[in-house]
Amino acid sequence: MIRQIAISFTAFMLISGCKAQSTSNNSKIKDKKNMERTVERFDAFTYYKNRKGWDYQFENIAQGKVLQFGGDDGSNYIEYARPKNELFGTYKEYYHKTQTLKLVGKYFHNDFDTGIWKRYGEDGFLVETTDKDAPYKNYPWEKVEKFIKEELKLDLFNKTLYICRYVDKETKIPTWEISWQVYDKVHTIEINANTGEIVSRKIGTVEK
Repeated sequence: MIRQIAISFTAFMLISGCKAQSTSNNSKIKDKKNMERTVERFDAFTYYKNRKGWDYQFENIAQGKVLQFGGDDGSNYIEYARPKNELFGTYKEYYHKTQTLKLVGKYFHNDFDTGIWKRYGEDGFLVETTDKDAPYKNYPWEKVEKFIKEELKLDLFNKTLYICRYVDKETKIPTWEISWQVYDKVHTIEINANTGEIVSRKIGTVEK
């Protein structure tokens, strides 16, 4: 797939541990239907016409590089889009039956969700809004970005750099995890997002 954009299709199918842990710890700020409604639909005709193998990849001025996949065996349609030289992209999921928009939000290319995510019902009405940044307000992305650039001296487009975040299920502490590779060594740093304190530094060896 292209979540960088372009890493392999297989990489997109993997769900990171950070994302799995953080799913239930975001702040849901709306739970009832309101008057907001989307009329956006997935262009299934163009998708199936141009799909090669399991996915359809293309570029346009507004979205940049786009990856679409899904739709087989009744599964929903998925779309990742990220403009060139941008750190963040847009994720969209569409219902298979109605082809209407189900979920939309922003993601860091490697590898966490951010900002306000919206979920719609099959009738197009907004049913839930989730603030993915809420648990990390005390130590937000801007501070992590500065730390990586100024302290670690790393390029945010480095393909070996992975940034994820999660809220620990037991301690309820929000945590940033930064990892990158230098030759055969993998460096990992964990930061307490409540205090900004570095709580862990590790160096591992890449298995060959």
